[in-house]
Amino acid sequence: MKNIFLTTVCLLILFSGFSKNDNLIDYPIYPKADNEKSPLASFVKDKTSDEGYYSDKPWKLNGFELFIGGGIYMGSKKTANYYNGAPENNINLGLIFNNKYYREEIFQVLRREYPYIDTMKLEHDYNQKSGYNITMDIALGARYRFQNNWYIELSYSFRRLTSQNRFYFTFPGVPPGNKENPNYSRWESLVAKEDRHYIDFSVGYILHLHAIAKPFISIGALFTYIDIKSFDVFIEGHKFNLMAMAKNPNYIPGIQTMPNYRVWSGVGYGFTVTAGLKIAVHPTVSLDPVFQLSVASFGNNKNLPSFYTNLCFNYMAGVRIVLNDALFFKNK
Repeated sequence: MKNIFLTTVCLLILFSGFSKNDNLIDYPIYPKADNEKSPLASFVKDKTSDEGYYSDKPWKLNGFELFIGGGIYMGSKKTANYYNGAPENNINLGLIFNNKYYREEIFQVLRREYPYIDTMKLEHDYNQKSGYNITMDIALGARYRFQNNWYIELSYSFRRLTSQNRFYFTFPGVPPGNKENPNYSRWESLVAKEDRHYIDFSVGYILHLHAIAKPFISIGALFTYIDIKSFDVFIEGHKFNLMAMAKNPNYIPGIQTMPNYRVWSGVGYGFTVTAGLKIAVHPTVSLDPVFQLSVASFGNNKNLPSFYTNLCFNYMAGVRIVLNDALFFKNK
């Protein structure tokens, strides 16, 4: 009993000591962020903001934004008619027949596939409604906020367009419907690749309707540049370079010719209207879905005499990743 009594007394003294010192224990607490002085203010929750999430102050102050973007681009069909092979274009399917050596080379390709043919004829059924494949758009740019809602922007964008067309040969002397030789005509293809560059300078307005979602719109002046990278005709799987034929229409096998440094490119102009929504996922980073309408002229160059140079409509839809300069300057 004596041992039990002594043990009980010791426990009471011990707990009594903890209780008396409770008020002396200095429990650590996390310091409250000072939204006005701390460089980390824009990275923590702002309990005084109306939105109750974080301060969107970095998106309202004067400063720079940098962005990189990607999306899809749809070019006007009017300029694509340059690649349909028609004789009114300076690069056309007639180049195959105007030079007897080119013509013979292509005829031999067809003859290997269809030994029963004696001659070939190009049918002038050109596609007058050519188009481009939907292609990828890549953009880089910078924006300067010079007032709470206004900004100026400079951007560069690139896309490579592909135009595909078809044409066909007929083989006179092979009766249509001949059971032994049914291939009295053959469809072949034309494939062209065009690089298209935009430099856009615009003025825009952004609405700070919410700390996270901020719609914006801009109007810009546009400089364009196109460069035709390739224009090929594929006959039974064999590729023939129409651009090389256009550079050397008087080709003779074994005869050296002067090099031709002609480039198939041209400049243009236009304007853009861009609308989007800034989704400020962070005080220094946002994801901006955008849609852009460009009304532009392309290919103004004497090397492209038949290229469609009037203003035409083109469209882009994509997403930008935007970095606020507060990411680099913590005192903003």
